Amino acid sequence: MSNEIIDPRTLTMRGQSLGLRAYKRRDPSPSHHWYKTMQKMRGLVILILYFSPMILYISLMPINVDRRRISIDYGDGRCQWTNSHPLPADSDPYGTLLASYPASGMRVMWQQIEGLTSIRVGDDYQFGGDKVGIIKTQYPHYEGIWSYGSTLDQVIIVTRNPRWAIPSFHNILSEIDYAQEWSDVNDYIMNVFSRRAPMENWIKWRDLKFDSEIDLWGWHIDFYMENGTQYWNDLDFERVGEKPFFFFNESNKPLPINEHCVLDMDCVPVAHVSYDKMRNPDTGPGELTKIAGVLRGKKNMTVLSDLAIECIWNQTWTYSTAPRNENRDILSPPASDYKFTNSQLQSIMDKLEFMKNKYNSTPWTDHPIAQDLVSTFDYYMEEVAEELEYQNENPVPTPAPNPDYYQSLVDWYASVGQGDRYNVDKMRGMSGVWPLVKHFYDED
Repeated sequence: MSNEIIDPRTLTMRGQSLGLRAYKRRDPSPSHHWYKTMQKMRGLVILILYFSPMILYISLMPINVDRRRISIDYGDGRCQWTNSHPLPADSDPYGTLLASYPASGMRVMWQQIEGLTSIRVGDDYQFGGDKVGIIKTQYPHYEGIWSYGSTLDQVIIVTRNPRWAIPSFHNILSEIDYAQEWSDVNDYIMNVFSRRAPMENWIKWRDLKFDSEIDLWGWHIDFYMENGTQYWNDLDFERVGEKPFFFFNESNKPLPINEHCVLDMDCVPVAHVSYDKMRNPDTGPGELTKIAGVLRGKKNMTVLSDLAIECIWNQTWTYSTAPRNENRDILSPPASDYKFTNSQLQSIMDKLEFMKNKYNSTPWTDHPIAQDLVSTFDYYMEEVAEELEYQNENPVPTPAPNPDYYQSLVDWYASVGQGDRYNVDKMRGMSGVWPLVKHFYDED
């Protein structure tokens, strides 16, 4: 090979790398060694200067910060929100169940919890078998499933004023085109939190489903507070209370206790959190503090200090990118336009008063979670009472009585795929179930 020195500047683009490699393979002179040494030192100095602010920042971080996954707590009320991550599959964390009636602000709850812990919150419909630490569910409502077996250890119950939870639940049903099967729901999942339901569909669904949904709202709370009070027949495997089955009521007491609360976990909540209060800047950090109090100190739970909670509450609203209720405002009428009739509003008031009286009586008078619920029911009642008073003072025209109206609602609901879940043809096709239920269908 020629010892001729190649000037890289004279080469084509294709030949430049070859020329440079040849130049570097030359037998270097002592002066060349000195030059390269100085170049390396110069590069090291530049690196030190460039990264020195980061080195200083890391050195000043609290030594108890889990740098792998936890939001940053600077120790003086300042913080830095970070993205959440799943716990390692082998971490065996202490498990917490977040349970609520559908559309009770669970999305805001898990966003706030992920900001607080930087731990990814799991979903009952996506549970894969590994312990994930925190899972959200709507069980025992028919939109939830108990998929997580005995992998969890405690319950946090989440509530929302039924005045807003019920229409918000219908918005979700509308966004997923009233699909029942998960495979069908998945086709519409990107629609969730995009727009509210058409008003005519809201009125139909409201007038058909209101009575059962306001009961389900209350029974959801009772299920956990009473450690598994089961309001449905075991044969009603979808827990919808539709023909030929029915929901239990006070006259059916004592009600059975659900096996999950006997075999899998203690279902009595260790904390109650109100979505309505979580949204409020005056009360939101206090609600998040309740959650922190029951997660802190549990195995593999990383929780910011109470001093940083107001900061992380604010930063989560700013930086968490998952869509929320407010995204529906862009393409839809405001939530306040989705109203109840006066009699329905009065039923909401009656339910709230019933729940308040129940949990403010023996044996609940000294129970801290029950008393927190009582305070929250008062909070909800004030809001509903104000709206009811306004509607009573400003009545709207009501349609003339129509004896066929209810049947038209039943037919509509069946046409969109939600009604008639236990039709005889479907049940006959379920070989393991049909022998147990065929006597309900008056067939030989």
